Amino acid sequence: MAVVLLAVALYAVGAPVDAAVHGVPAGWALAAVLMQCGGLVLVLFRADLGVIAALTGVLLVAVGADPQAGPWPWTVPSLLTFAALLLVLGVRRLWRVGVTAWVGSLALTVAVAGLFGGFSDDSGANLVVYGSNSLLALGIGSAVGARRRVREELARSRRDTELEQSRRVVVEERNRIARELHDVVAHSMSVIGVQATTAQYRIPDLSPAARAEFDDIAAQSRTALAEMRTLLGVLRSRSDGVELAPRSGMDGLVELVEGARRAGSDVRVRVDPSLRDPSLPSALGIAVHRIVQEGLSNVVRHATGAGVEVSVLRTDPGVVVEVRNGVAPEGFPPAPDSGGHGLVGVRERASLLGGSVSAEPTPDGGFLLRVSLPWEPGV
Repeated sequence: MAVVLLAVALYAVGAPVDAAVHGVPAGWALAAVLMQCGGLVLVLFRADLGVIAALTGVLLVAVGADPQAGPWPWTVPSLLTFAALLLVLGVRRLWRVGVTAWVGSLALTVAVAGLFGGFSDDSGANLVVYGSNSLLALGIGSAVGARRRVREELARSRRDTELEQSRRVVVEERNRIARELHDVVAHSMSVIGVQATTAQYRIPDLSPAARAEFDDIAAQSRTALAEMRTLLGVLRSRSDGVELAPRSGMDGLVELVEGARRAGSDVRVRVDPSLRDPSLPSALGIAVHRIVQEGLSNVVRHATGAGVEVSVLRTDPGVVVEVRNGVAPEGFPPAPDSGGHGLVGVRERASLLGGSVSAEPTPDGGFLLRVSLPWEPGV
């Protein structure tokens, strides 16, 4: 749009100046300057045709102008218009076309001067002025175009890095969730296996059929546990320092709250007593623990010292976890940001359990993290 407006302005000024100052016939001047300004716009779509049209217009003005009336063979409007064209070519990173157009315009100048006006000090000076100014325009345009290319490449590289980092966070969170689920199921299956294996020693007077049933249960639990460890073995490594014990669940909320309080936050907690139900799945308890952990971590990082309300409530059917914080008081600078991808893990964890997540600022300037997780006891 800017190029079109510049072309209109140059046409409105160039045609009258060429006609009144340089002695170009009025109709001739209108047509020639139209070709120059049209070429300036045309380079946005077809650079080669735009250069040809502009050079044709310059030639017509040089042929129709009076060499004694002013700068010649490059009149002032022609010089400005073609310099603008070279500038556009440079900005669009078409520097090869720009250099070709610049060399061609110099050759055209020499040819016109030799054929129509003869070489003189004035035409020589005109050639030097045009050559230096047009080359400067091409150089400035090329520099701007190169800077734009570098910025685009940096922005593209930054987007790729952020995307890769986000993907890595999701993969790491999925791996951690898989390990946690493995720990939970492995623990439960181990208990089942031990109970089935020792049943004949703990329960007197077992019938042979019951004894065989318990033996079959123990064998099946051992087989299932072995298969699970085989499938998820790629997620474990003896050197990765992964803990083999089940992760913290609902019982670990007290430790999280105490840690946030030590960091300067006034934390109030409300946990539905019904969630102490032994039937609460371990995976769900771990998810609640991680969600509260991320919510409190965000408060410590971004709103140090702010009041926090943590609620874990039973709904029908499911569990709702809310971490709401107010505005950080003055005098509590935020801790350094450690990545900003924790909510990605929260959303991934919730989606794996069939839940939903909302995280948004509150009207009072604070922030609310709300996660709904399904749970149907006895199912």
